[in-house]
Amino acid sequence: MKGTILIVDDEPGVVEIAQVNLEPEGYTVIGASDGLEGLAKIRSAKPDLVLLDIMMPQMDGWEMLQCMEADPEMAGIPVIMLTAKTQNEDILRGLEGGAVEYITKPFYPENLVASVRIILEAFEPRLRQGWRENLIARRKRLMAIRWTKSK
Repeated sequence: MKGTILIVDDEPGVVEIAQVNLEPEGYTVIGASDGLEGLAKIRSAKPDLVLLDIMMPQMDGWEMLQCMEADPEMAGIPVIMLTAKTQNEDILRGLEGGAVEYITKPFYPENLVASVRIILEAFEPRLRQGWRENLIARRKRLMAIRWTKSK
């Protein structure tokens, strides 16, 4: 197996699409329907990567991301935001909050699989924090350049 992916999304169809596309690539996929369940599954399953929606009941993706960042055991797990929120402010909030990638819905399953593969292949667990911080800093710079040009 290539790794375990936790998908936290209250839309079962999104979890199913991701599962159908990631499992043939050798990933184990588990799902959670909100942030509270997602945090519990991180503690029990120890996933290698989290796909995280924002708009969910009980605990939304922003709150879950904050909880993960505050917990030393979870802070190094790479997070890809997978959401319908497409505003630049949301993208920046996700990246500044600790996500390493931000994918908007609707999405192409092939792009999702490629992002997961690239992040996990480039991810060196023993260098987890430094790699992650470097990637987040690079993405913030890129988003700032795009934001400035679009005004």
